Amino acid sequence: MFAETPMCVEQQPMAWSTRGGPAEPWRGVNLGGWLLLEPGTAKALFSRHAQSGIEALCEWDLMLTLRQKHALGDIWQHRETYITKRDFQRIRDCGLNAVRLPFGYWIVLGASAGEPYAGPALEYIDRALEWAEEYGLQVVLDLHGAPGGESAEAPCGRRQRPLSRWSWRDWRFEQSLHALEVLARRYSGSKVVTGIEVCNEPSPDVPTRALCSFYNRAVDVIRGAGMHHSRVAVVLPLFQRPADEVLEEWSRVSADRHQNVCFDMHYYHCFENEWNGKTMAQQLRSVQEHALELRRFPAVVGEWSLALGLAAQQRCLLDEEARALFGRTQLAAYGEASHGWFFWNWTDAHGTEWDWQRSYQEGSMSGPVTHLPSWDGTGDDPLEEDLDPSPAEPNVHIGDSIFLRAFHGRHVDMGGSQAHARWADRGEWQRFVVCFPSIKPSNQRLGKRRRRMPVADGDVICLRAHNGHLMSVKGGKVVECPEDAADESADFILHVQGNGSLRHRSTVFLQSRYTSCLLDVDGSGRDSGVHARWDHFGEWQRFVVEKAQSAKAPVQQAAAASRKRPRSSCSPPPLRSPGTPPHKQRRSIATPQRRRLSLRPSNAPTPEKQARRRSSISGPSPSLGKRRWSGRMALRP
Repeated sequence: MFAETPMCVEQQPMAWSTRGGPAEPWRGVNLGGWLLLEPGTAKALFSRHAQSGIEALCEWDLMLTLRQKHALGDIWQHRETYITKRDFQRIRDCGLNAVRLPFGYWIVLGASAGEPYAGPALEYIDRALEWAEEYGLQVVLDLHGAPGGESAEAPCGRRQRPLSRWSWRDWRFEQSLHALEVLARRYSGSKVVTGIEVCNEPSPDVPTRALCSFYNRAVDVIRGAGMHHSRVAVVLPLFQRPADEVLEEWSRVSADRHQNVCFDMHYYHCFENEWNGKTMAQQLRSVQEHALELRRFPAVVGEWSLALGLAAQQRCLLDEEARALFGRTQLAAYGEASHGWFFWNWTDAHGTEWDWQRSYQEGSMSGPVTHLPSWDGTGDDPLEEDLDPSPAEPNVHIGDSIFLRAFHGRHVDMGGSQAHARWADRGEWQRFVVCFPSIKPSNQRLGKRRRRMPVADGDVICLRAHNGHLMSVKGGKVVECPEDAADESADFILHVQGNGSLRHRSTVFLQSRYTSCLLDVDGSGRDSGVHARWDHFGEWQRFVVEKAQSAKAPVQQAAAASRKRPRSSCSPPPLRSPGTPPHKQRRSIATPQRRRLSLRPSNAPTPEKQARRRSSISGPSPSLGKRRWSGRMALRP
């Protein structure tokens, strides 16, 4: 259980605790978009200089445009006005005690030959420290964009994907160390600089040994330039890497001789297929796992937000209620970090989920933490029922309407002649009626013997779309087929995880009886179509059945046949994950309980329920390709 998280921070002199961090950990916000530009945080500037209506993807591209238009004055005007002294006062007034200040190396050293950046501009860091001292705020200096780039992504200044020629050897380590030395010498006497971060989100392509070697040298350079461990923490990113692997290599390289270093964790719950596929309940359980992880080593949560993946949009909460629940739960969990946390961002045009000022104003960052129901990771998670209640009858019968949620959080829809998985909505296009196979409207022999029958593992079923046509397999694609022309291509063998009855929230695999291939969706983001290409039980083939809360008018053709329902002789492999923690293999079968969490912020008026926007296909993710069932169902971001 989480206790209430106070948001009013009493300012006091820094002292260092026995955990290796400040006695008053950082509770702050990022000032992203000021001294390193990104399209979301600095949207106004990017929009003003869009080319043929298309905005630049990173500061590098924007600077090329500004130089071409002879409009370099705009970048200096942006730096003068985007963050001001007034912002530091408002940050203090929110009860925060620190800011993380991201900037590119060009702010410190000036742009290298052939690069379009504008710098140096250390006077803006000077101002930030003056304002921080005036309002009693701590500052973590963050070398967010390293020379050559620590990745091919926009946060380092230049986005070079998907057609990337970037290599980790392009990262100029020596020049990075020089930038850190300049910073350390210039600000070693500052009372407000209590942390310095050596880089931001280094690519997983950088070998762990090379990365830890750079970290080790960076700490030596910073300490040698006058930033003593008693006053300044050195922050080392753990981005998209197994913590145990990095900590082991760090211990080997550094011989554990450095004091007051901490590792930066970025907890985003909205990117890539793994997070898009998690329900609201699973998202909150992941936050609890973060809290456990943060207890293991000195850490700071350098970036986090209120943004959630697609599957978490299906819930009984209003958007502001969900933000309040998610925000307060994260605040409580990240209080476990020895060095504290920084929200991304102080201001952001992407929306309230990324903007501290708006989320704080609506109450999502204050108030008591909602106690989540206890769960040991086995059986059914009661939180699922709280946040997305089951129908009164959770078992699925012939004639019931269902939705099929793919592993990346989108529901299968029949919006044309081919099935797709495009949106998180549960609408008419996404609704399918479960039928027995080979049932035609002209079949008069059914008569009064039609009746509802439960559906279970091994059954052969058909799925009728909203337009009355059946889902079928033709040429490896899942397409619609008129019912009076249906054949074995519209029959699917149902494999239910756990080998039991089909219920609301059951995990299933659908195997074409015609081709023996399983339905799949493309996890790379390149194709939204539903296919039946391989005979493998993998991530791309996994679906979750969500039973519709209220059935439409009865569909006569969905009635059960009097004959014995067909069963499959095909036995699927065991659908379990023996090497994964229990929370990764839960079935989430609904319970009949109807508990409700009290989530509305105390200072927020009762809002009208907002219409949900359809979500577009996200960017490319690591492709799983053609793979056999491995017994593991966890995705790596």
